[in-house]
Amino acid sequence: MAARGASPDLSIYAPDLSVYAYEDTRQLVALVCDAAALMAQKGEAAFTDFQIPGSRWRYGDYYLFAYATDGTCVFNPAEPNLVGQNLIDIHDIGGRWMIRNIADVARRPEQDADGWVFFLWQDHAQLSPSWKANYIRKVTTPNGKTYALGCGLFNPKTERIFVKQNVNRAVQLLRREGRASFERLHDPIFTLLGSYVFVMDTRGQLLVDPVFPTLEPRDLWDFTDAVGAHVVQDALRLLVHADEIWTTFLMPPPGSTRPSRKALYLRKITLGTDVVFVGSDFFLATPIWMRA
Repeated sequence: MAARGASPDLSIYAPDLSVYAYEDTRQLVALVCDAAALMAQKGEAAFTDFQIPGSRWRYGDYYLFAYATDGTCVFNPAEPNLVGQNLIDIHDIGGRWMIRNIADVARRPEQDADGWVFFLWQDHAQLSPSWKANYIRKVTTPNGKTYALGCGLFNPKTERIFVKQNVNRAVQLLRREGRASFERLHDPIFTLLGSYVFVMDTRGQLLVDPVFPTLEPRDLWDFTDAVGAHVVQDALRLLVHADEIWTTFLMPPPGSTRPSRKALYLRKITLGTDVVFVGSDFFLATPIWMRA
């Protein structure tokens, strides 16, 4: 932490936007990082800038919010009635801790801590809850106080890094608890933007299958996509000499007959004496003719 009165190191708030495929994601990350840099200089006085309608910091559905490390809301121009309330125990309909996970970013030891927090929340223009992706940065003000500063985006496009991080969370759980944790992977907290985490063995059997749990283990060895590619066989062949892979295949989204590209991420780990593959897949938000 910089000494009080010293100039803050603003370089820690420079984002790496190259890891994101979509412009709206990059804009959200850049907004929060620039706001964090301003707050590191001006402290809580930056809230005056952040609340101006039509400004760079607040336009359309975009607005910044800030929480103390204990989960107390310190800034929310969209819902000012929340300011001063400790919301640490709020969760969404799937049991995902919302403010707890946001505040956890600020509690991490590294000064440049950041993270994504996903939950289902009420979009006031919709009848039912929608996915919201919230990008969070840890920021320390000149007076030494630490906050979680963020901004959210309803119905975001699924980025590969989102899926990979979700799979990595599942891998951490499996390494801690082994096969005893298989049932926990059915929990909605491992559902991200409509994608699920699954576990597959070397024979193409789904050992954890949140989509069809009553069919576990489900045999996908001979699964082919819309153009006849043997998706599982080809992927497991690549994983003989790799610890993780990305691949794409074609299949129609639910309610459609037109094939779309779907990305598949698989990571190889060892559970006891067995090799298994932890993965997730999702429909890409890019046209079929564009490269993966």
